[in-house]
Parts: sequence; structure tokens; C-alpha cells
Amino acid sequence: MSFGLLAPVALAALAAWLLPLLLHLARRDATRPTPFAALRWLREKPRPRRRLRFDDWPLLLVRLLLLALVALWLAWPVLHGATAPARWTVVVPGVVDDAITVVAGDEAPPRWLAPGFPTIDGPSAPALGTASVSSLLRELDMTLPMGTTLAVIAPEVIDGADGGPVALSRAVDWRIAPSRVEDAASGPAPAPRIDVLGIEADDPALRVLRAVARAWRPDDADAFAVVGPEATPRADALVAWWHEGAPDADLQQHVAGGVLLLGPAAARDPNAEWQPIWRDADGEVLAERAACAAATCIRLTRALDPAHLPAVLDPEFPSRLRALVRPSPAPGRITAEAFKPTTGVAAYPPTPRDLRPWWALLVALVFALERWMAASPRRNRAA
Repeated sequence: MSFGLLAPVALAALAAWLLPLLLHLARRDATRPTPFAALRWLREKPRPRRRLRFDDWPLLLVRLLLLALVALWLAWPVLHGATAPARWTVVVPGVVDDAITVVAGDEAPPRWLAPGFPTIDGPSAPALGTASVSSLLRELDMTLPMGTTLAVIAPEVIDGADGGPVALSRAVDWRIAPSRVEDAASGPAPAPRIDVLGIEADDPALRVLRAVARAWRPDDADAFAVVGPEATPRADALVAWWHEGAPDADLQQHVAGGVLLLGPAAARDPNAEWQPIWRDADGEVLAERAACAAATCIRLTRALDPAHLPAVLDPEFPSRLRALVRPSPAPGRITAEAFKPTTGVAAYPPTPRDLRPWWALLVALVFALERWMAASPRRNRAA
């Protein structure tokens, strides 16, 4: 634990020390000559030695102390290296209930590795929300003092990771516990409907897309629809853009977070980073993908008819197209063994603790003492 200043330049206010010094020099008690008979035998015009002399030393010292405290207060006094528990234990949501135990000897109770790091009051784990396990570990590593040991109890498979292992500034006591088995596994998301914009009535792709929609949703009479220029595509539908130009900004915003299927005649943005996602046996690109504002565009390079794309005659073509337009989930699952944190990152500077509220109280007390001493009856009688 050490004392520090966040704005040392404010110490220039200590130059105000000259004010009480000059004030006490100017207001010292004046001496009056007193006639005395023996003075006539002394040498005329004596030259006494002059020296600086301050009157009322206690009041002067209190005033200097008050100015020093004000200058330090402006420099923002802080305390580094505040006391902290010797060990922190956090539990990643997803472990079995038996692994959530209080470790004997810990100064701090176990907490969930979740936003806010709440204490563990029961087996129900809080939701991670938009936070990831990696970002929460980095936050802990940054906020905990270097002398605090970090212990993490993680399930065998971690949900909510944003990549590979995370590098920290401290070694972590990494413990792997069995993962909790969910009561009911969530099934795959149902296939979407298909809404097509800008397709001609005699376009062979119209029949192909209608057949794909029926294969995806055989019991849905509204699985396929041709959207007019003034209509808005359905929110739960895969939007297929068959115009020759590029999709407008309103449509891209409508499909934000989803997939926009582009026909071969659609304009190809040259500034986008197009990646091939489907090739034929000869290596020719059949479909490519790129980001379109907040949506993902998948563009077919050939017309949807047997003459240009024989794959449409394959019974597995609806499943292949479904795999292409399915939004790619973020890489969020990783085994705890592969996710074990590494070290090597430089230590973060300690978070200072603000002392200005206490400093203000100290300044007020010294100021009250200075006012009391300045108005003291004893001092007034001496003056």
C-alpha cells in the first residue's frame, strides 16, 4: 500500500506558502521607543542588526499546513495497492452442482464468472449475456491485485468463449469439473420460408426456389412467396434478391443479422471480401459469401436451371442450399482443456483508490483550527 498523486502538476499551488509568510512579516508587533535616562551615554545613531522574525509561530504553521493540504487535494491523492483477498475463486456457468463448493480457507466467497461477478447463492447460474468467458477473465486479471491468486472451476465444455486460450498476467489454478447435462436438448432451428424479389415469371429459378421452399417446409402453404416492389419481405423468411442491381440499404437493414441470397445477375460489390463457399468438381465457384452492411450476402454465380447448374437436379440440392444459407454461429464452444489460460501478459497497473473525500474532511478540520486560532482571545490580548 503506497500513497500517490494523479496530478502532480497541481503541487505548484505550494507557491502560495509565500502569502502567510509575508503576512506574518508585515503584521508582526511594532516596537515603540521608550525614553530612558542612561540612553544619552550610548553612541549616537546605533546600528542594530536586523533579522527576520515571525510572530505567532503556531498560527503560521497551521496556515502553511492548510495550504499544503489544499495543494495535495488539487493534485488528487490516491492510494495504490489496497488490501485484497489472497485468493479469488470463480465458477464458469455450466458445471455440475457438486463442483460449486466453498473452498476452505478462502478469504473471498466463490463467485460466478458472469457480468458483475455475483456471489454463488445457489446452483442456478446467471446468464453471460453479451459477455464472453475470455473477456471476463481479462477483466478479473486487470482488476485483481497481483498478489491475489485466481482459481477457476470450468466445465468440460465451455460455452461463451470467443476464440482460443486467453493470455493473462498471472498463473491460474485451472480446475475442470463435469459439465451439467441439460434436461432437454434444443433441436435445430426450423427452415425459413423463401421470399423472392425481382424475379420474372418465366425465370426457371422461380420453379427451383418454389420446389426448395416446399422441400424445406412441406406442410406450409405459405412457404414460398414472390414479393412485389412495394411489399416488405416477411421477418422469418429467407430473402432472395433476383434484381440486376445491388440490394438497397433498407432491405439490408431489414435482413440485419440474417442472410440475403443474391441471384447471378445481382451486382457484385467489388470492395467486399467475397469468399468461395461452394465449388463444383472442376473447382469452379458456384456460390460466394461476403458481408453486406449488417447482413450476410450469399451470391450464386450461375443461373438456377439444369442447363447452367446441374446440381439442381440432385435430390440433396435443398439440403445443400439450406446449409449454405444457414447463419454461421459464432465460435463459442471449446473444451476446457484447450481453453486453459496461459501467462505472459504484462501486469496491469493497480487501480488507485480515491482519497479526496477524506482529504476534504481533513482540509475542513485544519481550516476550522486556523479560524479558531486566528480569533483566539489570547492572541487578541497579545496584539
